[in-house]
Amino acid sequence: MGNKLIVVCKDKKTIDDVCRILVISGNISYEDIECWEEKTWDVKRKSGPVASKVLFVGDIKDTESLSCFIDIAYERWGICYGTNPRYAVIKADTVYIKDADRYKAFMSSYNDALDPIFTPVAEDKSAKVAKAVGTVGLAVATGGASLAAQKIIDDNKTLAEKNTKLCLYGTWHFANNCLEEFLGE
Repeated sequence: MGNKLIVVCKDKKTIDDVCRILVISGNISYEDIECWEEKTWDVKRKSGPVASKVLFVGDIKDTESLSCFIDIAYERWGICYGTNPRYAVIKADTVYIKDADRYKAFMSSYNDALDPIFTPVAEDKSAKVAKAVGTVGLAVATGGASLAAQKIIDDNKTLAEKNTKLCLYGTWHFANNCLEEFLGE
């Protein structure tokens, strides 16, 4: 492959997970991938045209305008991806897996596809207990206001985790069904 595939994600952890999925697909090697966080993409795109093909994973700033130039190849679970000759975009919307049954069905597909790639880390129960005790103590001290704030933080964290899982599943599907063709264009 002449140019590297540039992978753009919000953060380093997501980039690492996405690249791992792409390489495991067998359609690309680590040497052919260049990883950029969103802030790097923002700087480089302003400095002139990017010659390599670019894969955007997640909600990357200023990529909405690409939507009208992308041929959608997949839509399911709130995941949508598509390509054009220079760009591929994988996005997710958690609204489609809001109810428990849909989320459970998605997680079944997610686990079937990605469990072999990512072995789950055992949860540290003591950290959960300490957080619960700390939250309850803070709620008592502040009259409950902190408990409501903590619930909002936890809900946002849960939505972000769900969005990341959707994007990783979308990456897995893209890597196995479209990556080779995208790189060959």
